[in-house]
Amino acid sequence: MPQPEMWDLLFKRDDPAVHEVRAVADAPLRAGEVRLAVERFALTSNNVTYARLGDSPLRFWAAFPAPPGYGRVPVWGFARVVRSRHPSIGEGSRCFGYLPMSTHLTVAAEPTTRGFADTSAHRLGMHPWYRHYRIAGEPEEADDHRALLRPVYPASFQLAELALRQAAAGARSVVITSASSKTAIGLADRLLGSGIATIGLTSARNESFVRGLGRYHAVAEYRALDSLIVAGPILVVDFTRDTTLLSSIYRRFAGELTDTALVGLTRGARGFEAPDPPELHDPEPTRFFAPAAEERAVAAEGEVGYYARYDRAEDDFVTAASAWLGVRRGSGPEPVVEAFLALLSGRQRPEVGHVLSP
Repeated sequence: MPQPEMWDLLFKRDDPAVHEVRAVADAPLRAGEVRLAVERFALTSNNVTYARLGDSPLRFWAAFPAPPGYGRVPVWGFARVVRSRHPSIGEGSRCFGYLPMSTHLTVAAEPTTRGFADTSAHRLGMHPWYRHYRIAGEPEEADDHRALLRPVYPASFQLAELALRQAAAGARSVVITSASSKTAIGLADRLLGSGIATIGLTSARNESFVRGLGRYHAVAEYRALDSLIVAGPILVVDFTRDTTLLSSIYRRFAGELTDTALVGLTRGARGFEAPDPPELHDPEPTRFFAPAAEERAVAAEGEVGYYARYDRAEDDFVTAASAWLGVRRGSGPEPVVEAFLALLSGRQRPEVGHVLSP
């Protein structure tokens, strides 16, 4: 059956196996609005986290309104301005930012130093990170890997800054769970040569892949935790939110932990809800929120200096990623649904990333 020219892909919030494509009418723009045509976007476990935390205070479901009971899962990718009623934003310009699984998105644009922000009323309660569109150049070979890594690498970069501060205070190692995740790999990559040891914990299925990356000083599967030797003091960066695993880490390294940063939800949620933080002490785990960490860093360092340093690191990581991260492309809603459900069920291999086009 042919697809409509403009469509939204919708998922049931409480049952993501239920989804549908709905046609969208071509509505006229108001003054100050621009219409973006979605060019390509990445699908990673990050997008599953957005859906699971959709009704949390982070309000991910609010980014792109949907009919009652349904949600438009946020993704990150490239889009082009195909219509503009803003005098400072020209048609044909290209950008990178937060998008729905749709063919188009209309935003109420407000120019910024690096692009423009969406000031639509339904998005004003969201962190500026999720409302900003960065001006991008014309398509190039690295864009698929950039789409996959740019959404998560800021967390890698800021977690590395945290680890380096801990090292300056005496920490000798960082234990990283879900070591096959892109954010974890970015963190380990950033810490190469820093003097702090990185220990990656992963599943038996992914152990060979993680070892082959050459980014970690040591790699172990979760079942080998009790026999793992790690030099303390130790920082823990957890991407799983798996309370059983975290409790085991606290028992194994009791008295040697300096801090535990809770970042993701790769193992700790089975439905579309977020688990509470585990009740652990000495040290008590802290929630890590990359947008807030970056905001503090920009305020302390200055926007120009910070982003010059960050952009160099991101470019290096994106360039190197082609050696270990393959790209699986697809076009249309069916491949999008297939990729999203594979991520939701944990069937996605870490060495392959999905980049989709409407």
